Amino acid sequence: MPITFSQASSPECEFSEWKIINRNRAKLVEIVAYLYLRQEENAQRIIEALEPKMRASKGKVAENVVRKLTAPRTRDIEQLQSGTDEQKKAAKNRIETSIIHRDGLLFQHISWIAARLALPNCYMNSPHVRQADKGFDGFIIELSGSMQEVKRIVLCEDKASIAPRNLITSSVWTEIAEIRNGMRDDEILADLVTLLKTIPNIDVEQAVDAVFWENSREFRVAVATSVNQKKNGSYLHIIAGFEATAGGELETRTAGVMGFEDVRKGLGLLADEVAAKVKEIAGV
Repeated sequence: MPITFSQASSPECEFSEWKIINRNRAKLVEIVAYLYLRQEENAQRIIEALEPKMRASKGKVAENVVRKLTAPRTRDIEQLQSGTDEQKKAAKNRIETSIIHRDGLLFQHISWIAARLALPNCYMNSPHVRQADKGFDGFIIELSGSMQEVKRIVLCEDKASIAPRNLITSSVWTEIAEIRNGMRDDEILADLVTLLKTIPNIDVEQAVDAVFWENSREFRVAVATSVNQKKNGSYLHIIAGFEATAGGELETRTAGVMGFEDVRKGLGLLADEVAAKVKEIAGV
């Protein structure tokens, strides 16, 4: 496996620290590249240690993917170096935003892989295409043994940040509270129906009608950050308040943190490797 999970005991949730295994890094890069190219079946084949099927990249998909993996833009660097004071300030803001968006989208893809490894028999939506996309970062469902009823719905929040605790408390806990208050039930229903329609031989309307909404709903929070965010050798403080915010039984709350020596540099290096692999696969 390209990612390992080290479990840690916590009353907040089922918590694990994620780590990229260096000897399998190339495998992770290849899986992410296929996901960016919207070839999820090939990504799954790599996970299962099977050979991918060669497919032509459509239109300018590969070029668009490489652009999303590239930050900052050359023109912004040039303006930061030689522009007017106003242009330099605007370029600096664009550079920071482009890196944040690149890292956020890249980590969503990594988190998808982690979820697929941890929950191989569940059904998941594909990672986002657009940077800074709204809605849930991930949506997972598990069906009952009969494959006709929804056993659980897992709503995922993925964040890559140099200051994750502030982001969790100001954004993630707020979103989870809104979900618990029913303010996003229509979004959950839309994603549930969309995902169920991809599953053969299931009565979508019956499955939706049979869902016991509150009892089926679970939460998963994944964070990429720098190792300097550890306190007393642990990242657990980052997700403090998960139980109070999400409620439910312990097993309905899952969290994971992937630490990099420097999260921006680490994800930037990984983005470069994925971009190179995308070009290799697509022949551009």
